[in-house]
Amino acid sequence: RGYAYLLAVVATAVLVQPLALNWPLLTSLNSIIMAMVMMLFLTRNSALRAHKRWLYGLGTSAIVFEVIWLACMVQVPALAKHLTLIHLLLWALFIGVFIVRKVRSLMIEPYVTVYVLMGACSGYLLIGYAGGFLLHSLMIWHPAALDPAYLPAGIDPIAQPLKVFPAMVSASFEALTTLSNGVSRPGDLGSRVCCLTIAILGQLYVAMLIGLILGRFNQTMRR
Repeated sequence: RGYAYLLAVVATAVLVQPLALNWPLLTSLNSIIMAMVMMLFLTRNSALRAHKRWLYGLGTSAIVFEVIWLACMVQVPALAKHLTLIHLLLWALFIGVFIVRKVRSLMIEPYVTVYVLMGACSGYLLIGYAGGFLLHSLMIWHPAALDPAYLPAGIDPIAQPLKVFPAMVSASFEALTTLSNGVSRPGDLGSRVCCLTIAILGQLYVAMLIGLILGRFNQTMRR
């Protein structure tokens, strides 16, 4: 059931991004709830026993630092800019390690059930959401790397960086599904590398899952 819970939480976090334009705190709240579901409903009940404490530590650190980073973003934006790299690193490590563990967990599932497919889908959405963190951090450090036409109308990305996160999530999913190159400005190498990284990770994840599901299906048919 943890697979279903995670899929519901991540899908909700993506769908409510338009509301975060008016309530920026919703973005951090979504991330914290998502991390708690990842730790409490999946990691705790996972068949993988090793390195659980490591994942708990990463998740707790990401949640705590999210609160610290958010407070600095509101009170001391100059300090928050320097903390953004740590913020990105913690979330990227936590989500990355979690996805690797979840793929390993899916590999030892005896059958391909609806819940297993939900777990597979949630991992794909997590990659897109993590890409939002990557592009948002790039926007904070180097706003000129992004195409201003893609950003929300009437919002200054420098003065209101929290309100730009929904656009970064949208751009990440466009890169993930190869619909476009996201928000990268033509000629800027950094933004193009970020969008290509998101797209490549998404395609690799899909390829691994196809192999996993086909392998399990063949084993089931043989039995």
